Amino acid sequence: QTSGGRRDSLADDMRLGFSSIQSGLANLHSEVSAINTKLDGITSCLESSERRIKNTISEVHRLSEKCDDLENRARHSNLRLIGLPEGTEGKGPISFMESLLVEVLGESTFPSKVEIERAHQALRPRPGEGERPRMMIFKLLCFPDKVCILCKARELGQLHYQNHKIFFFPDISAELQAKRREFTEARRLCHSLQLPFSLLHPAKLRISLR
Repeated sequence: QTSGGRRDSLADDMRLGFSSIQSGLANLHSEVSAINTKLDGITSCLESSERRIKNTISEVHRLSEKCDDLENRARHSNLRLIGLPEGTEGKGPISFMESLLVEVLGESTFPSKVEIERAHQALRPRPGEGERPRMMIFKLLCFPDKVCILCKARELGQLHYQNHKIFFFPDISAELQAKRREFTEARRLCHSLQLPFSLLHPAKLRISLR
C-alpha cells in the first residue's frame, strides 16, 4: 500500500472516530437533558411538597391554639384546690366545697350563697400512703365567685383547713401552664424588687413602675 493510500485510510478512520464521538456526545447531551428535565420535575414537586408541609404545620399550629383556647374557655369558671387531705370531701364534694369556701374565706367574701356546679378529684390513680393527695377541681356556677375566691385568697395569704395548708389556683390547660411558667424568673425578680405585677390572661405579665 502506498503512502498516499495509508494517509487516506488514516483520514477515513479519523473521520469515522470523530463521527462516532459526535454521535456519543449527542446521545450524552440528550441523556443529560432528560436527567435535567427529571430533576426540574423533582425539584418542582419538592418545592410544592415543602409549601404544603409548611401550610399544614401552620394550620396544625392554628388549630392547636384554637383547641387550647376552647379548652381554657371551658374551664373559665373552674378552680383547683391543692393540699386537701385525700377523702376529706366525703361523698358530697359539692356541698363540702361550698361549706369549705365560706369557712376558710369568710361569709363576707360572697355577696350571696356560693354555688358550685360540680366538684371532683383529679382523674388519676388514688395516691398511696405518704404520697401527695389529689387536687380537687370544682366549677362555680357564677364566675364572679371565682374572682372573689382568688382575690380573697391572695389578700389573706397562707390558707389553712384543719391544720393543712391549702392553695387555690385557676384551672387551666397544660399548654397554658407551660406558657405561664416562662414568667417564673421575671415574677421572682419583681418580688425581690418589690415591683407590683399581675399575670393577665392568657399569659401576659403586666408590671407597674409607679
